[in-house]
Amino acid sequence: MKILEVITLGEIGGAQAVLVDLVKGFSSGGFEVEIDVVCGTGEYIPRALAGWFTGGFIQTPFLVRNISLLNDIKAFMQLRQLCKEQKYDLIHFHSSKASWLGRLAAITAGIPRICVTIHGVSFRPGISPIARFLYRNIEKILLPLRTEYIFVSPVDMAAIQSLGVRTEYCKIIPNGRPVPDKPDEGLRSLLQIKGGSPLVCQIGRLSGQKNPLAFIRVAQKVLQEFSNDKIKPTFVMIGDGPLHDECEQALRDLGLTNDVLLMGPIENASQFFWDIDVAVLTSNYEACPLVVIEAMAAGTPVVASDVGGTGDIVKHGETGFLYTENNEDEAAQYIIRLLRDNSLREQMGKQSLKFYRKDFSVERMVKEYAGYFKLTSRRSLNANSG
Repeated sequence: MKILEVITLGEIGGAQAVLVDLVKGFSSGGFEVEIDVVCGTGEYIPRALAGWFTGGFIQTPFLVRNISLLNDIKAFMQLRQLCKEQKYDLIHFHSSKASWLGRLAAITAGIPRICVTIHGVSFRPGISPIARFLYRNIEKILLPLRTEYIFVSPVDMAAIQSLGVRTEYCKIIPNGRPVPDKPDEGLRSLLQIKGGSPLVCQIGRLSGQKNPLAFIRVAQKVLQEFSNDKIKPTFVMIGDGPLHDECEQALRDLGLTNDVLLMGPIENASQFFWDIDVAVLTSNYEACPLVVIEAMAAGTPVVASDVGGTGDIVKHGETGFLYTENNEDEAAQYIIRLLRDNSLREQMGKQSLKFYRKDFSVERMVKEYAGYFKLTSRRSLNANSG
């Protein structure tokens, strides 16, 4: 089978990580498959895939996130020409913009099968009403194209089905992630944290969706609880984004620059979950957050906002706690509870690891995609030919 994997940007991100894991899994899993990859600018995907597959890799400057008529036309023409030349059996899209242009290119080039993984609906809560209206109607306009939808959470499937997509064109395959590597130098050592201070960490882009300012306010509430303790928790934020300056200013205004450490972006940041006591996610919207899966894979309990598909991963009271969106007092109390109760934290960590192995391993994800795409193993082909 000949497959083309397409995503808008090559920068680090959740959808990009899934694409990389699938290409690696298909390439090393003994399947009879040829894979090409197309993405826009960004260093993560080309670096992550280096040496993993022998297919074609095209990085185009015309695939951009925002609507840009000239770039969009050029990207459409480039994708259409590639489809006509290579005659793929299946094209798999991973982001809204790439899928909008790519579906049109693929259908006009005669590609027999088109699949789109929805890593988060384009018209999700939290964006402007005008953008929601526009993106929702773009999806409705594209409905007549013969598209198969793969969803990472039931919440997103319900949103797309509300547009009129029939159930037979829908499939749920939750994300999976590899177990994070254990770092040569842990986070405590890297930050020179002494005295057994527990670590509370949020890994994610400093953007409105991830709501990093809420993490800072929650940290302040937790630190007030520990104000008379000899040992206080240390809060860490790993990531960068448009709210970086606002986060820095908030830390200065609240006098938290020594208690909440803003580290910036770190590739393979999930390795630090081995050294973290509580992982936190304050997002306003999530589909199937990889950072939660990575924390579970390291046996780290999670406190997360109960939004989108997060509740399908975090089992409240078992693997961590879910708090009501925007209820920062509730979030702080759950973190305090975990920091005060070592036994509970250890128990939830063990349950997280158990749940990860059962439902969220990268091996499970690759197997489900391979089955859905109807990939054939080389072993079975050799047996049949023999």
